[in-house]
Amino acid sequence: MGHPYTALHTFHLAVRFQSLKCTADHLHLTESAVSHQIKRLETQLGYTLFYKSGRQLKVTSEGKRLSSELSASFDHIDQVLSDPANTPINAITIYCLPSLIEFWLLPRLLKFKETHPNSELVINYHSSSPDYLDEHSLRIGSHEKDKHSPYVRSKILSGETIPVCSPIYMKQHQSFSSKDLLEADLLHDHTEQSWKDWFVLQGLALNKPPQLLYEDFHLLKMATVAAQGIALCPEALIQNDLEDGRLIALSTQRGNIGRHYAIERNKYADTGINTLIKHLI
Repeated sequence: MGHPYTALHTFHLAVRFQSLKCTADHLHLTESAVSHQIKRLETQLGYTLFYKSGRQLKVTSEGKRLSSELSASFDHIDQVLSDPANTPINAITIYCLPSLIEFWLLPRLLKFKETHPNSELVINYHSSSPDYLDEHSLRIGSHEKDKHSPYVRSKILSGETIPVCSPIYMKQHQSFSSKDLLEADLLHDHTEQSWKDWFVLQGLALNKPPQLLYEDFHLLKMATVAAQGIALCPEALIQNDLEDGRLIALSTQRGNIGRHYAIERNKYADTGINTLIKHLI
């Protein structure tokens, strides 16, 4: 028996939103109706698509394989059926991490505008990017190793980190062995997990609770330069600071192994998007 479009589309949205409630709200259905559609699809397929981990909705390995086959097609259908008035045809919208805008993106956009002066570009912060990346948008952000994405991804920079501090902070402390770092003023970007993982690579365990958390890399770097402590910073983003002596590397042991920065685009991206990406990478 063929699988109904409605149930497959509901499954596709549930994977995208990672929530039955959000899927139901998007489709203007009840959560129980969405759950029923998915359970009926699971019965037809003969395998489970989702499982619960605490309060989170997780996709099974079989569900991930099905989703990877469906996502591009349904994203394209959603785009075709969307209101064209809400999608300016001539404008390209770029969603970019703040840490990459001044350092990496703007110099490349200047060169692009020289050869494409009539191109209309809209620059937004990465945090404002929508759940669905349409055919006239691209997103530039960081990605962990082996993390699946429904979009075409082009790697631009390594996101692996090294521990650094300012010269002022270095003068205030005598030693910087791995064990010494356990007791140092550790600065965290979003979460303490990066430092925990870094110490595991040294055969050590970080048990001290985080004291300073910063929302993004830009704030983290400012705090590090201002001698507030030691941070794990992406080496690719601090080359000038290392060369100028504003920051000093304390170890060659990298953290966030496999993390990278990449450009994401829809499989059916407009030709203008593809032209822009060729100038960026």
